[in-house]
Amino acid sequence: METHDPQRTRDADIVIVGGGAGGLELAVRLAKAGHKDVLLIDRDTSHVWKPRLHEIAAGLGRRQVDELGYAGLAEQWGFRYECGTLASVEPEQRQITLAAIPGREDHASAEVPARVRGYRQLVLALGGVTPDMGVEGVLEHACLLDSPDDAERIAQQFSRGLLANHVAMETAPTGDAGVSATQGGAQVGAEGSTQDSAKESPGRPYQVVIVGSGATGVELAAYLHEARGMHDAPAPKGAKVEITILEATETFMPGVSQELRESIHQRLEEQGIKIELSRQVAKVSSGSVEISEGDESVTRDADLVVWAAGRVGPAIVEEIDALESNKKRQFTVTPGLQCLGHDSIFALGDCANIDEGPLPPTAQVASEQAEFLADELPRRQQGEPAQAFEFKDRGTLLSLSSAGSVGELSGKLSDKLGNAQGSKGNDDLQVRGRFARAAYQGLQRQHQFLLLGPLKGSAEVVSDVLRRSMGPRLKVH
Repeated sequence: METHDPQRTRDADIVIVGGGAGGLELAVRLAKAGHKDVLLIDRDTSHVWKPRLHEIAAGLGRRQVDELGYAGLAEQWGFRYECGTLASVEPEQRQITLAAIPGREDHASAEVPARVRGYRQLVLALGGVTPDMGVEGVLEHACLLDSPDDAERIAQQFSRGLLANHVAMETAPTGDAGVSATQGGAQVGAEGSTQDSAKESPGRPYQVVIVGSGATGVELAAYLHEARGMHDAPAPKGAKVEITILEATETFMPGVSQELRESIHQRLEEQGIKIELSRQVAKVSSGSVEISEGDESVTRDADLVVWAAGRVGPAIVEEIDALESNKKRQFTVTPGLQCLGHDSIFALGDCANIDEGPLPPTAQVASEQAEFLADELPRRQQGEPAQAFEFKDRGTLLSLSSAGSVGELSGKLSDKLGNAQGSKGNDDLQVRGRFARAAYQGLQRQHQFLLLGPLKGSAEVVSDVLRRSMGPRLKVH
């Protein structure tokens, strides 16, 4: 393949790299406010709100979770979109380089050469990824949940595993409980390749191990517990699935209140989901995980391993020497989200860290930072002094499928609801059941209405309600 020097293409007033919750909302907000010379760059061609990835992993298709095409949104609001992957940032030249996009060998598609984009202001909204923590075998044998592709991979492996288990039960001789469920078949691995599974047998449940008890691991466990109709075939009645959450620390769901932690723990256990604390995974293999216990280790079966431990910035952060970053691969930014030493470069979301007050890696943070920068970027172009971003925590909400919804609301909403219930306010408010589910819907609707506008947003709400009422019970976020 020939290499070419990057091609200089038209500059943009504001370039945003990353079309997640923060980057896409920022582009739409700027365009709505009349700033049309905005370029959004993302490696994918469509946007799926990350809090809904669990639903895809539990069997829903992308279109069923309100996938939105970047090109259509750009046309609707008047900003520009281009498919591309960031390769480098050159602050002195006020430009970025996008990597070449290779042509596909199985199609007659042409290679897109590397490109250079100039900017007046640059916003890096690159999101975050799950680190392997240096644990052997994670990248080869475990599934992550960082993208729609990851979610579809989990759904396919889970579905195929259940089907293989059912086939083994049908074909095994009476009384033979030791026949492999995938004998004569195959299991899809973390990278989409097939792997032999010598562990599955009709005499035991399909084993799912989720490493990490943060919101990602907890919600995924609850929804996989309910998932039955998926890619290869609906799971037969009586299909046995055993789900275990492994947490390396002594605390389940670190970072949430004790009351909320206990409520979630109880609901998961009532579903039959196992929770094990102080379990440090030392190795992941095909069909098993190895857990350290002091000087010894224990190996247990694991037909599907989902690695949901921690959050760091993407690998490209380490390659951009011109911008300061920390050990978690996050750009170090000022309270005004400006990269240190560079007046024209900003970062938000999971790839950014404010030293004075690190923030949780959530869509809520990225959305609020997008709203802040939509006002701050034009102000800074006019030479006005920098303002500081202030995170207004609205609380924590989780949906646990048939175990219900639960969470805590903070801030003004908590005060208003607390006053209505006769409390003094200024405290977190525990919410459950229908109200918690309504709060989920409210967060999603705000996102949809911002991106689609009132008319299309309302139509999407109606469509979504119909899908939920006619389809399987699934999470709303």
